[in-house]
Amino acid sequence: MLDSVPGASVSSTDQRRTWLDVIYSNLSSRHLSRGERLVLAGICLCSLILLIALQHGRLFLGDEIGTLRYLKQTPGYILTHFRIWLTMNYFILAEKGVASLCGATDWRLTILPIGAAIAVIPLTASLALRLTDSTRTALLGATLVAFNPYLLMLGPTIRAYSFLAAFSLLAINEFFHWNQWPGWWNGVRCAAAVLFLLLTHLQAIYVVVFLVLLLIVENLSGIKTFLWKSRTLLIPLSAAAMLVGLAYWRLLPDMARVNKYWGGGYTPPTNMGYIPRVFAMYMGNGYAAFLSVVLLAAGSWSAARHKQPLLLLWGAMIVGPILMSLQGIAIDAGGYARYLIFSLPLLLIIIAEGVNWITRQIRMRSSAIAAWGLTLLIVACWTPCIHAQFLHQKRWPFAEVARSLHAQMHKDDVIVAGWMVGFTLSQFFDDPDDRILLPNKYVTKISNKLDGPASGRIFYVTGRTRLLPPFTPVEAAEMHRRFGRDQIVISASDNRAILGGPEARIQDFGQIEVTVYSGDTTRALLQEWREDLLRRTAGRIYPSFQGDYELLALLEKELPSGQSPDHWRALAERCRAEDPVMRGIPPHMQKQARLVSFP
Repeated sequence: MLDSVPGASVSSTDQRRTWLDVIYSNLSSRHLSRGERLVLAGICLCSLILLIALQHGRLFLGDEIGTLRYLKQTPGYILTHFRIWLTMNYFILAEKGVASLCGATDWRLTILPIGAAIAVIPLTASLALRLTDSTRTALLGATLVAFNPYLLMLGPTIRAYSFLAAFSLLAINEFFHWNQWPGWWNGVRCAAAVLFLLLTHLQAIYVVVFLVLLLIVENLSGIKTFLWKSRTLLIPLSAAAMLVGLAYWRLLPDMARVNKYWGGGYTPPTNMGYIPRVFAMYMGNGYAAFLSVVLLAAGSWSAARHKQPLLLLWGAMIVGPILMSLQGIAIDAGGYARYLIFSLPLLLIIIAEGVNWITRQIRMRSSAIAAWGLTLLIVACWTPCIHAQFLHQKRWPFAEVARSLHAQMHKDDVIVAGWMVGFTLSQFFDDPDDRILLPNKYVTKISNKLDGPASGRIFYVTGRTRLLPPFTPVEAAEMHRRFGRDQIVISASDNRAILGGPEARIQDFGQIEVTVYSGDTTRALLQEWREDLLRRTAGRIYPSFQGDYELLALLEKELPSGQSPDHWRALAERCRAEDPVMRGIPPHMQKQARLVSFP
């Protein structure tokens, strides 16, 4: 296998060589040899099999449930409103079309995201080939993209992040292609890629800004010359900009409100200290992070010395954080990681070049074997993060819990759960607003009929740990590593039985516990509930007990026992302080989290 493409040439002019002039813009994945194409196809196939395996039996979590809720709205509503989970309107509209064709909101909704995740692999190879003229770097980069745990996690997710990564790569590739052959058709192709990119997610504006800045910097010979030379791209881009404006102009007031609420509205520039945490989310901890840093440094050294076009990738990656800082945006590191997902394939290309550069220094015939061996070592370091994603599905069997609840519940029974657990369970019920209640809403509902007959049983659904769901593969791996040490044992066979008293009926489902309460009167039901909560918590401080202590404070108001509600609230606040989710998030998001008494 050759390390470079025979006959490759760079763009050039007789007058001036610019950054874009040293890019191998005429190259793409189509220039790979037959054997190299088979390798690339095999990489895509292996990634597809892994994504399908991850999706098998997987339920929708977190923001995906927001997508499911908005799929029930009309197309007109989806295109004219901008809400917390309705921030990728045209993607959700496309998923609504899939749901309408399939007649269900099930695994088939993942077909589009998985397809986009697979498309990222050859697009990464194509971009790497353009920037390095190295088929080895292209295939190594494709391999890293195919098995990166963060990209695998977002692959089947019914949000637009896979499309954001895919269309970002497509737009950059098309821009370089236009630069080589600046004709009208190539300009239209680039503008179309930019249009679809911006319709996918507005965070893509940072990629567009990078391309525009690159175009301006490369044409500093005068405004007239710039406009004339770039007309075949600027005119199609102007048309695309008008279409994007028409697509979003009705959403601008809602977008301003949502951005202020979630971004915090801080005075710019905001801190960019989240970048190391985002890097760890992308690459993992421990050996994986150390190896990635070393190879990233080697790739950057190679770029500075021999492969200068690769330095453009650093420009593309830093534009987003700089502009977000200048906008005054401050969110949690997990949010930054999702919004900057387009940077991850670019980062992996530089790491792949680092692998190639280090192994080239061996100066042996086995350099290709060494390069693939080092790449497989990186993938091996990622294996715990990938494995933990499979384990997480088994430890939080919400589908099994929902089937059990459907089989047991009668007409007047209700499910009481914290916000995240209830939100996750809501996808399994046609009337979740009536069947699933937060503890405070349920207590308020029945507070005026304490001495009347109980209307039905309570199915109290709680989790043994607070991290639900893991928002990154690194969190999933950390949960797996600490599972035996941090497990909260709260079954009827231990603490509750030791403390004595009547025992509620408890059902264990891995990390999920369902406790059933009943009574002749509402007062008796609440009394049984409180006594069981006292046995369950026993004054211990765990993040998962925050909601229990908040509930004890509520019950103290309805059924005074001599203990102050403030006592229970203080214990709840101590549990919140121990919550790993609360660490490292901006003050305004901590304030918002405190408004949720039952997370």
